[in-house]
Amino acid sequence: MKKAMFVVKGAPGDQEPRVDVELEEALDIAGAGRYQLWHCLLMVLVLSSALLEIIGSAFVLPAAQCDLDIPDALKGALIGLPNIGIILTATVWGRLADSRGRRPVMLASTAAAGTLGALAAFMPNLPCYAVFKFAASLFLSCPSSLSFAYGGELVPRRRRDLAVLVLSAMLMMMSTLSPVIAWAILPFNYRVPLGSITFRPWRLLTIVYSLPLLLSSVLLVFAKESPKFLLTRGRADEALEVLRSIYETNTGYPRESFPVASLKVREDIPSEAGSELALAQPRQSSALDLLRPPHLKWMALTGFLMFGVFCLLNGLWIFSTDTINKVMADSGAQDGTICILMNQLQNQTSNATCTDDISTDTFSIMSITTFVYGLVVFGVILSPLSKKSLLVFTYVVCGVASLLSGALRQRMVAGVAMSALQVTALGVGPLTAYAVHLFPTSLR
Repeated sequence: MKKAMFVVKGAPGDQEPRVDVELEEALDIAGAGRYQLWHCLLMVLVLSSALLEIIGSAFVLPAAQCDLDIPDALKGALIGLPNIGIILTATVWGRLADSRGRRPVMLASTAAAGTLGALAAFMPNLPCYAVFKFAASLFLSCPSSLSFAYGGELVPRRRRDLAVLVLSAMLMMMSTLSPVIAWAILPFNYRVPLGSITFRPWRLLTIVYSLPLLLSSVLLVFAKESPKFLLTRGRADEALEVLRSIYETNTGYPRESFPVASLKVREDIPSEAGSELALAQPRQSSALDLLRPPHLKWMALTGFLMFGVFCLLNGLWIFSTDTINKVMADSGAQDGTICILMNQLQNQTSNATCTDDISTDTFSIMSITTFVYGLVVFGVILSPLSKKSLLVFTYVVCGVASLLSGALRQRMVAGVAMSALQVTALGVGPLTAYAVHLFPTSLR
């Protein structure tokens, strides 16, 4: 059995409060327990909410293509909208999180993304739908990336890598909800006239995919601000109060018994009196620093590896629902590889008949494989494998799956192989953990 993550030495009040304690040491004294568990679960919810909004298009667009008159040529652009918005605003949200705080920025971004995403369900045509989805994506960069840092900053250093990896694994498990929710909603065939639109199941699915973002924004009200952020802004007393609260939640002892009287503040950190002045001062570093040694080589390496992960996870895999649905739709069609089946007349854009039904086989493949691959990812992450071994495993499995999905002639097996591309989610955690160690906070 594992040792307790934190053991209190002596009864509360027996220890003389220490002064000028390093933040990492104070976090270790506060312990890793109930508060970190709740906080990490909240970060899983935030990450999963952003993920549902991003990958939900894989199920919404095939079901909405008739109502919104979506040509196949534009599906790639529509599916890519969330990623475009995330890339365009990544540095903006990073700077806001560094200057205004993790909690308020994440709360505002999740509320805005959830609201705009839900409003897209009531849009009468494709341009309006695309505008609202793109507007929602401008707020997704914060919850989809800051959650890893926000979760790790409230965990003691010795458990931080594990926390980031577990967040990634649980995110993979939560992605199972995407096909399950779609399977529960899309098979119904109701039509409810609402003014200029007809409310159909895909509109309800769009709303449901956005609701977790709104729930996240409500729960973030009860979260604590990162003590690391507070300390870097010169608000040492507030950081100490956060640590006392964590200590009280984890141990059950009153916060007054926390054996730390003050935190050590670096000389280059402004005092609390000058923290507002510091906010107005220019930053000491910029994104251009990533293009200079020693950061350049690590930026190139992690960037290339991240590209390999997301070109499959947020690229090819997003199309798997539509692709598998077209391949499985006609059970009497000729046998052949996915490419051959996709080129049949009924699956071509020139086909005049619009079909927006998703087959039961598609739901079955996506739901079962997502759950199974999620368990695999969770098990591998909790194994004693190193981050490097996890990355090698990820790239080998997904590379083989990509080749098999394009070469196999048995459609069910090819669909299962294509679904394996979601295992690329396993690479996000290790790469994020590497980035945390390789880059300073100001560039992260």
